[in-house]
Amino acid sequence: MKTVLITFEFPPLVGGVENYYKNLADHWPEEFIVLDNHDNKLLNKKLLFFKWLPSLKVIFSTLKTLKPDWLIVGDILPLGTATWLISFFISFKYAVILHGLDFSKATNSSWKRFLSKRILKTAKIIICANSRTAELVIAFIGSDKKVKIVNPGINSQPPIIRPELMTGLRSNYDLTGKQVLLSIGRLIKRKNVADVLMVLPEILQTNPKLCYIILGNGPEEDNIKKLINDEELKGKAWLLNDVSDEEKWAWLELCDVFVMPTKEINGDYEGFGIVYLEANLLAKPVIATRSGGVSDAVIDGLNGRLIEPGDATGLKQAIIELTTNQALSTQLGEQGKARALNDFLWTKQVQKIYDLLKSY
Repeated sequence: MKTVLITFEFPPLVGGVENYYKNLADHWPEEFIVLDNHDNKLLNKKLLFFKWLPSLKVIFSTLKTLKPDWLIVGDILPLGTATWLISFFISFKYAVILHGLDFSKATNSSWKRFLSKRILKTAKIIICANSRTAELVIAFIGSDKKVKIVNPGINSQPPIIRPELMTGLRSNYDLTGKQVLLSIGRLIKRKNVADVLMVLPEILQTNPKLCYIILGNGPEEDNIKKLINDEELKGKAWLLNDVSDEEKWAWLELCDVFVMPTKEINGDYEGFGIVYLEANLLAKPVIATRSGGVSDAVIDGLNGRLIEPGDATGLKQAIIELTTNQALSTQLGEQGKARALNDFLWTKQVQKIYDLLKSY
C-alpha cells in the first residue's frame, strides 16, 4: 500500500503534531512518502491571496505520477482545500488527521466551516488524535461512521542519560533529601503553570521538602518569573529555559510527581499531552485536568490524578497526596508505566492507522 502524507508540520519543525507525523513516517510498514514545505513548494508567500495555490500542482502531480493508494492530509486548511478541489477531477482516496487547535481554527468562521465540512464529508476516513476532537468532529459533520481515534504514542525506551548530568542537577539545585514536582511544556496560559505556583506556598507548609521545577519557553515566561517572586518561592521554584532533550529526560527521572493542569482557552485545548505518558514511562505519577483530550492520556486512580480545570483546592490536595503518600505514588507510577508500554507504543498506534486505511 503506497501512502503519501502532505503537511506543513514536519521535522525539523518541533511540536506535538510534528512528532506525530514523524513517527507515522518512521513506523509505517510499507512505502510512505512525505510532502512537506521545507523547500517552499506548497506555499507562495508572495501571493496576496490563496498562498496555498502551489500545493494544487504538487498534489495533482503526485497523484498522477505516484498513484498512491492513499493521500493523508495533515492540515485540513489549506491543504485539505486543495485536496478536495482536486477530487473533482481525479478519483482517489484521502484521509484527514485532526489534532485539536487545527480543527478549532478550521471552524472559526462561516467560510472556513463551509470548506471544512465539505473536505471532511468527502474524506474516506477522519483520524482524530484524541476523543475531544472526535466529539467535536462528529457533531460538526453529523455522523460518527468515518471518525476514528488514534492517540499519539511513545517509544518503548527513554534515551540514556549521562550519570554526570544527573549528579550535576542534584548538586546545582540541592536536591538531596528533597522531593521534585515537575512541569514541562510551552509557557502559554493554556498549560496553566500559574495555578501550581499559586497553591505551592500552602503545600510547602505541609511538605517543606518539596521543590518545583518548570521547563519551557514561551510568552508566559515573565509572568511565571513574577509569580515565583510574588509568592516568595525563590529557592523552592525554578524556571529553566532552553532545556535539551537529555536534560528533559533527566528531570523526568529525578522528579517524584509530574503536574500539568491545563485548561481550554478560546477553543485552544490540550490535544493529548504526550508528556504525561513520558513521565509514566519512568514510573512517575501524574496530575492533570479534565480538559481537551487529556482524559485519553490520564485515568484518575490508574496512572495519576485527574481534577477539574481551575480547581485550586483539588490541585493542592492532589499534589499533597502524591508527595506524601509514597505507596500510592509508587503504585500509580508503576501502573502508568505498564499502561504506557501496553497501550501507547508508536508501533501499535501507527499500525492502527495503517489497518484502518488497509480495510477500505
